[in-house]
Parts: sequence; structure tokens; C-alpha cells
Amino acid sequence: MFRKKSGRGSPEQEPTESKRNKLGPIHIERDAERPATILKVAGELENRGAEVVELFKEIETPWGKAVLPIHLLWQSQDFFIEIETRPWKSTSVEKALDDVSILRNSDYAEAGLGLLSAYPVPEEVNFFFGRSQSALLQLDLYAGRRESPEDRASLFIESARLHWDKELGYELEYLPPTEKLLTDTLSEAAEPGSGSTEARPILGALAECLGCYVGEVIRRNAGENSAWTQPEAEGRDSLLEIGDFVLDPIGNARAFLKNGPEDSVAYYAGYVLRELRESADTARRAD
Repeated sequence: MFRKKSGRGSPEQEPTESKRNKLGPIHIERDAERPATILKVAGELENRGAEVVELFKEIETPWGKAVLPIHLLWQSQDFFIEIETRPWKSTSVEKALDDVSILRNSDYAEAGLGLLSAYPVPEEVNFFFGRSQSALLQLDLYAGRRESPEDRASLFIESARLHWDKELGYELEYLPPTEKLLTDTLSEAAEPGSGSTEARPILGALAECLGCYVGEVIRRNAGENSAWTQPEAEGRDSLLEIGDFVLDPIGNARAFLKNGPEDSVAYYAGYVLRELRESADTARRAD
């Protein structure tokens, strides 16, 4: 997940001025055969001065493999072009997110990325094909998906170090600044200078990793036997059991990401730990 530039050298010659000025939209036909469309677009890009390096470029990382249709050089920089000729479905959205998350966590992390679609592009695809801090943070968590809650918490800490230059620990004091960093990151302006603070698309991986981090803060400070329970049903969140309490920190994280401070994860963790201490004190007095 630590980014490296691709290290490519400059092309043998720069595009001529006339070719540089031939930039403009490339239109593709709806429901056209994708391979033929990819070849057509590659030819058009070469006519405009790009150097097509490879078609159907395979990019491999420890988290998976992506195949992007066009890899080109433009003015000495790597670019990748994705092409979609058919209507967007949930499966094609998921594939697009898989591919961009792999690209952004590969040796080509700094490459430009374009998307040509014959149909309107879903908002979340457009957003995650961009390079905002919010998009890049979430793509790291999405690409590095891990099974156990403990590992997801660790992944959240790694991503905080990478994107915020912030060293997080497992004490309560780290949760308020984490909330502030997340709020600032997710409320980036929709466009530079627009002043808009509309909510950004949020991937499930962010809620899961944040919730697991909050749960680990609780678990490590509870002072009792505790354990994460793995859900039997697919798609259900892990829960945290501490004594007679069953907690849902991932659910709380989802609420915070949706509603903001009124569902504060810092308040939630502090409240739970106070309740646990009071319950333990009551049990000791009863004995």
C-alpha cells in the first residue's frame, strides 16, 4: 500500500504541437463490442500524439490483479484508460472499483486514469477514479481488505500513517482527532473553489476498518475477557463480546460516517468503557 512512482523514462519524442491541440472528447458507441472499441480508441489516441504502450495491461499486487484496456504515455507520463460500452450494473461498478484500487496500490499509483463510457457513469465510479484524499484513503482500505477485525484495525492505522502522517494508538485519546481527520477528509469540496461540502461516496471498507479500530480501542482497554465474534451469515458485521455485553462498533462507525458527530465513535467508546467499569464495580461490591 506504500506508493511508488512507476519510474518510466521520457518517450523518444514529444508530441508535435498540432497533435497536442487535437485533444477533445472521444465518443464511443453504446453496446459496441468492447475489444473493437478498445482498438478504435487506441488508434485515435495515437493519432492525437499518445504513445500506446500496451493493450490489456495486467497489473498485479499482493491484493489482486487488474487488467486495464489501454496503457499509454502522454508527455512522458503513464496513463491508463478504462472503457465501458454497456450500461453500468452492480457487477461492473464493483469491477471498476477493484481495478482502480489495485492500480492505486501498485507501482503505477501516480499514473493518470481516464474513463470512456457510452452510458452515464455512476457517481461513485467517477469519484474513485479521481485523486482526492478521500478517494485514495478509501481505496487503500478497499484494496487491502483483511479478514480478522484485529487486522482491519491495523490496516486503518497503517492508512492513517500514510495519508495523514498520523501515528494512531489504541488509547481513547486517539479517537477525537481521528474523527476530525475523517470529517475533514470526507467533506472535501466537490470541485476546487466551489465551496461545496456535500457528502462524498463512502465504501463499506472504510466503515469496517474504522469500526474495527474503535472496537480494538474498546477491547484493549476493557480489562476483561473479550473477543470478536464472526457472523454466521455472509455480509453481516463482526460483533465484540465483553462479558455480558455485545457491542456493534462497526455499526456505530457506519452511523458516524453517515450522521457525523451526533453518532461520535469517540463518545461511543468512552461510554462503553465507563459502563463496563461501573458494571465491574457493582459486581465487586455485590461480592
